[in-house]
Amino acid sequence: MQKIIVVTGGNRGIGLEICKQLAAKGHIVIMGCRDEEKGKQVADSINGVVIPKKLDVTNKEDAIKIAKETTELFGPIDVLINNAGVMSQDNVLEVSAEEQRRVMETNVLGPLQMTQAFAPFMQESDDPRIINISSQMGQRYAQTADHSAYRLSKYTLNGLTLQLADALPNFKVNCMHPGWVKTDMGGESAPLSVEEGADTAVWLATAEGISSGGFYCERGVMEW
Repeated sequence: MQKIIVVTGGNRGIGLEICKQLAAKGHIVIMGCRDEEKGKQVADSINGVVIPKKLDVTNKEDAIKIAKETTELFGPIDVLINNAGVMSQDNVLEVSAEEQRRVMETNVLGPLQMTQAFAPFMQESDDPRIINISSQMGQRYAQTADHSAYRLSKYTLNGLTLQLADALPNFKVNCMHPGWVKTDMGGESAPLSVEEGADTAVWLATAEGISSGGFYCERGVMEW
């Protein structure tokens, strides 16, 4: 069955690959990107229906506008993939409050605001799903001092996922770790391709028998 799927941060890296794989499966993909022109350039090269839209995940009003437009064109939105995120490498004793706010605003408040904006337009879907792209660094045992703001943001995102799963009982709300992937964020030393990194998100968005409130990697459950 064709789904209407919104992917934030969809014009590069793992987000772009998620868009490609979903479009190849015949789904209609709304590619959220901060630079719409760059989004159009990459969308034109994808086989399938991929529609780029300017979307800053910190701007809830923009998200509501896109959700309304998408619903008017295609009907209820089926899947929201909160992929947009930023990295930080500072040690916990050195990270500034400004850096912590910057990372938390995108990695935590972004998915929260996107979910608040899009969820009302997903209620009529037969199978509404929300997928938060987290990280192994968000696991409880992984809260070490390096990459402090990033680790804390993903740890908080995991907690947010559980809260949203409770608040949206008719949705499937999950988070996932894509692995260490060769992207601008992951670097060339990463062992996984973007195709491998995107796989679990695509699976969570489309597979039958998915439950809610889980943390996944390589299509399997991870420890929190």
